[in-house]
Amino acid sequence: METILIVEDELDVQKVLAKRLSSHGFTVHCASDGYQAVEMAHKVNPDLILLDLQLPAGDGLTALRKMRMSAKIQRARVVVLTGLTNEGYKEKILKEGVDAYLQKPYDAQALIETIDQILKGTKDNSPCLLGGEKKNPPEEELPLFDFAAKNQAGK
Repeated sequence: METILIVEDELDVQKVLAKRLSSHGFTVHCASDGYQAVEMAHKVNPDLILLDLQLPAGDGLTALRKMRMSAKIQRARVVVLTGLTNEGYKEKILKEGVDAYLQKPYDAQALIETIDQILKGTKDNSPCLLGGEKKNPPEEELPLFDFAAKNQAGK
């Protein structure tokens, strides 16, 4: 059973996400700010971190950088779930090594599919796209997936 750390300061959103992910069989832990995120990540060693960027006590990017300083947390996959819409900032976040960038409001099914595909890619050591299609990216292609853009384009 995979462990997911939800880092979200809006408690209503946090509760909905936790319930949704728990119902899909994930072990879920929550943090409400950047400081708690770093502390909790070290404590539970999550397989995946679902990260909001606008947080009190250290923004999401700062928390991500601090978590990445730990060798065991470096392996955790990261899905950013944010209300930020700035494309320049999105590119900056993607360069930090996140696996997916989803914008709020999010599609619940797309979120679950994104998480499943990322974790499936972790298990068999190959990157995955939505729909289970395996892909080995060319060396010049960044191994980052923007599932939100793919989902919005398909609507």
